[in-house]
Amino acid sequence: MSDRDPLLQLLERVQMVVPLSSDHTHEILTKLQGLVSNVSWSPAEVIELFEALLKRFDSKMTKDRSDCLCMELWILKMLHCIEINYITPSWKSGKTLVELLGDTTKTDDQLEQILGADPEKTLDEIIEEIEQQKQVDKKLLDDVKEIVSETSLNSQVNKSSFSKNKQLKEVLQSLVAAVKKTQKITPRLTQMVSWSLMALSAKGRLIQVSTGEGKTCIVAMYAAYRALQGHKVDIMSSSPVLAKRDFKEWQSFYKELKISVSCNISKSNADLKNFYKCQVVYGTAQEFAADWLRHHFGREDIRTDRPFQCAIVDEVDSLMLDKGDHTVYLGCAMPALSHLNSLLAHIWDTANQYTREGPITLGPKVLFHQVILDRQSPGEDDLITVLRKAENTGLIEKGSSNALKKDPSLFPQITASITPEKLATFFKAIEGEYTTCHFVLYKQDNGSIRKVGQFPLSHDSQTQISLLLHNGGVCQYIYHDQESLIKAAKSEITSTLHFTPCDVRHRTNNCYVPGFLRDMVESRIEHWIKNAFHAQTITKDHQYVVESHGVVPVDFCGTGVLENSMQWTDGLHQFLQMKHQNKLSDMSAVTNFMSNVGLLHMYRDQIFGVTGTLGQRAETETLQQIYNGITACYIPTFKRRKLFEVEGAVVNNEEQWLQRICQVIRAQVNPTAYRSERAVLVICETIGRAKAIDKALGPSVQNKRLYISNNEDNRAITDNEIKAGQVIIATNLAGRGTDLRVSAPVKSAGGLHVLQTFLPANARVEAQAFGRTGRQGSPGSAQLVICSSHLNKLLELLVMAQCLLSVLGDMVSPINVYKDLFKMQLRLHCSGQRDNVMSETLSGILISSSDTEIKLAKTVRDESVAEELKDYLESGIPKMKMKQELFSQYLVFINVFYQESNNQPAQSDVSALHEFWCLWLLMNINDKSSSDTLKTKLASDLETARETLRQRRSPLSNLHHYTLFGNELLTKGHFEASIQMFTKAIEADSCWAAIAFYNRALVRLIQQNSNQDPDCIDQALRDLHHALSSVELYCHQNDIVYRFSKPHLGAVPQAALTRFDHHQNMRCKVFLHFRQNIEEAIVKLTRAKNIGGHVKVETNLVHFMAPLVDYIPLLILSTESVSLLRSADELSIQQFNNHSALDKFLEFECLKSLGLTTVFVLDTRFSLSGFFSKIGRTILH
Repeated sequence: MSDRDPLLQLLERVQMVVPLSSDHTHEILTKLQGLVSNVSWSPAEVIELFEALLKRFDSKMTKDRSDCLCMELWILKMLHCIEINYITPSWKSGKTLVELLGDTTKTDDQLEQILGADPEKTLDEIIEEIEQQKQVDKKLLDDVKEIVSETSLNSQVNKSSFSKNKQLKEVLQSLVAAVKKTQKITPRLTQMVSWSLMALSAKGRLIQVSTGEGKTCIVAMYAAYRALQGHKVDIMSSSPVLAKRDFKEWQSFYKELKISVSCNISKSNADLKNFYKCQVVYGTAQEFAADWLRHHFGREDIRTDRPFQCAIVDEVDSLMLDKGDHTVYLGCAMPALSHLNSLLAHIWDTANQYTREGPITLGPKVLFHQVILDRQSPGEDDLITVLRKAENTGLIEKGSSNALKKDPSLFPQITASITPEKLATFFKAIEGEYTTCHFVLYKQDNGSIRKVGQFPLSHDSQTQISLLLHNGGVCQYIYHDQESLIKAAKSEITSTLHFTPCDVRHRTNNCYVPGFLRDMVESRIEHWIKNAFHAQTITKDHQYVVESHGVVPVDFCGTGVLENSMQWTDGLHQFLQMKHQNKLSDMSAVTNFMSNVGLLHMYRDQIFGVTGTLGQRAETETLQQIYNGITACYIPTFKRRKLFEVEGAVVNNEEQWLQRICQVIRAQVNPTAYRSERAVLVICETIGRAKAIDKALGPSVQNKRLYISNNEDNRAITDNEIKAGQVIIATNLAGRGTDLRVSAPVKSAGGLHVLQTFLPANARVEAQAFGRTGRQGSPGSAQLVICSSHLNKLLELLVMAQCLLSVLGDMVSPINVYKDLFKMQLRLHCSGQRDNVMSETLSGILISSSDTEIKLAKTVRDESVAEELKDYLESGIPKMKMKQELFSQYLVFINVFYQESNNQPAQSDVSALHEFWCLWLLMNINDKSSSDTLKTKLASDLETARETLRQRRSPLSNLHHYTLFGNELLTKGHFEASIQMFTKAIEADSCWAAIAFYNRALVRLIQQNSNQDPDCIDQALRDLHHALSSVELYCHQNDIVYRFSKPHLGAVPQAALTRFDHHQNMRCKVFLHFRQNIEEAIVKLTRAKNIGGHVKVETNLVHFMAPLVDYIPLLILSTESVSLLRSADELSIQQFNNHSALDKFLEFECLKSLGLTTVFVLDTRFSLSGFFSKIGRTILH
């Protein structure tokens, strides 16, 4: 028997044993491996633990063999308890875990209570943990310990003590007392340590305080301390909701200390002026930056003389790093940019004629002869010549060119028999005549694209032209790179682009842009084209959503927030509006700006921040380089953290990814033999993927909710406890700054399980997501499940290669044999046939590392983040600073300009300067520009612009500025001077001078009101006819916008009236109202001229060109929205401003901004003397 195979002997013994659950045994191994992978246990320590568990169970085991199943479940229950309480090998509660397991005097219930106990750390333990980081000077920590120890013991501060910390002790005691009285809580030791570290710091300090550890209390206490020192304190929260919440909750605390406090969210300018007088102001960085711009650029006295003495920033890493380059700007009207809408529509229409096919892009379909003609210079071969060459090569039959010359409609019939192979022969035959071109030809074959023949280059200097050949003589250009694609699209667009003044021909595809915008168009058109193609590739519910108020960008990489007040630049936002048939907005003019970095630099070295995630070394060092002198420190949790990270997984495709996610969710929310139901928070990268997971779960999970939009009411999730079995499917919106409370049954079952379904942009975002669980000493777990196809291509290849290596490794690894052997040995042990080989088997199973694909993905990501931070420091920050310095220079110039005008300059002059500065910045900022060179150029160009204005000329030769100049002169009664300005507008660009012509006619008639001579009426009639012609151009270009935007609609039903349709129709109607007004004036003036009479001129508001009944919907909307508008809620205001009932009113406002402030109301009057004078002139004629 001893000579037989030991494995066979083992199998024979196992056959005699009652089989155990294979699933339970597998789960035991998974949990043991998890201790090695995720809780820092070594394989040897896990083996020792497992042996201790077996001994403890054996000491309780009866002779009943049914105890075999009990043993598995008991081991699972104990391992679950160890796991959820995050028990490490170094953990002690008088005894180590192994020693406690060996103590049979302790019942299992007592053992679980000991493991689950969560006492708060002592001050000494907290200080020791901070010391181990070696980030804080020991002397400073000694001072912290002295201050906190005396305060926490409630001991009386020695009045005769001359300790330098005496004042801080007294202040801290008063702050703690105020917190206790108003908030009904006692600040923890960790909070007092954090406060002391900041209070003892002469310069800024950033502190990492884990999520759920009371950052809000630390912020309020430190703000109060600085306010008591006589400083003004600005507290920047991560969102408006949190700012308002914290202000409201801590208002009584500040009142107790006699400190004035306010909040700057959604307030009127009058309120803000009073609020900024307070000692402490809560808000967001966006609001603080916007208020600074309103004060200094908008010249609204909001901040008065409030200094930048202290900034306390919540979620400081997000503001300083993720959103450091986020820029706030105030909307500044630049009506002339509406002229670009037809060009943007033309670009969008052109981009939609190109289709993406894998790595290549196909151009629009063209006939073969057009390819040859595209290669010709003017004056070379015409169409008939090319067709004759096609005859000579056998592409078409002889005589076809003559037949087509007589009847072009025969073209489809003649080319019907042309195959890709025939086309290839033609192009190769004709290539010899064009030595500069080399045709690379392809055709489609069973859905794939492959080359037709192999023809080498004749000359190295030949330009390669790739073509996809189709039946019927049709070809498509193939573009292998973005540069050639943009070049081709630009060529097509500019072929129909004309700058006025020019000869206007109302062809269907002609686009006209005022000449003063030429430099801007030529410098930015390639950026606009790139953005049109980009708009095709980005997707709804990923990078943006479509709300009732339009396209809304989503910060999907960071916070998951829908950024309602944000618009993309360089036409991208407009292209998306066309894509989804939303109301089309004009491109915005950026004349003022303030980045988060620029705002924080105003506080110099007095920036204090708290966050749950300062990040890795590269991120901390980046912050210290951007903000000189700032230091960082990590504060320990006040209780031991019990977050267990479950082994992650990488799957190959989206179907497997959805299946794996559903499996994990069901496994957590369903009870097991050793625990009850848990709850799950699923965090997704995009809204679309969150919806996909919700759909995939279907009815199998009843209690589930979506948390994907800050525009929805999410209080059912955030204000209530999460119950057992509940699933929340969210985006990063449920990450940073979100406090989720879980019920007691969920905590006892292991806490909330966070399932992250994508690889976060950086480790901080990942930590913020995992920070939603395992808070304040409660248990919790977290896990990553990643789909490789969601990663960038390079990372996807690396991860898939690692997956392949793992599969190959598993094929040759004996680990599966060891697992089967372990199951057999466990069965034998349960039956009483015990030996010592199980530990050896277990050592072959437990490995020190696992989930290598996840670790590889994180490593590559972290390296990429470090490179991005390096580029941000070397390129992003200097460029941001340079723009801020140029803007500061412009503000100085504007201040001087106001002073020279006794602070009452003409608004048209200010608008002209703002517009000049906007276009100057747009066309002069580039990566090669040096700061000194640009500052010198800006100073010179601004001085030239100011001198030009003094001469009553537009710095940009913008005809609309002359019209506005004329209107200002008209309001002062300077008729002749206003006529001269309107004339300058007409001379600048008569094509778009409809309003200038109209206004000039109006002024001439008003000059001789009710007594116009015939010449005056003739001049007015000429001007009105010219105005009518110019209005036709406005209407034609509006029609271009409508037609070029309509064909490419995605999923919008063509039969439905879209938001885009309604807006464009209203814009068209406004121009028709204007045209009708001009036509009526012409009729009345002609009648007056014919009868020798005159007209009485009255003026009216431009809005009254439309009948009053058109404004009834606006009146109803305004009445219904009064309470919402009074609340100053940003979302409500956005929705109101985008309502279709407002369209006509706003379009008239656009005409007003171009200079049409008043309109004619004419009354023809008969004059007897005029009548006879008319007869006399006729006879003399």
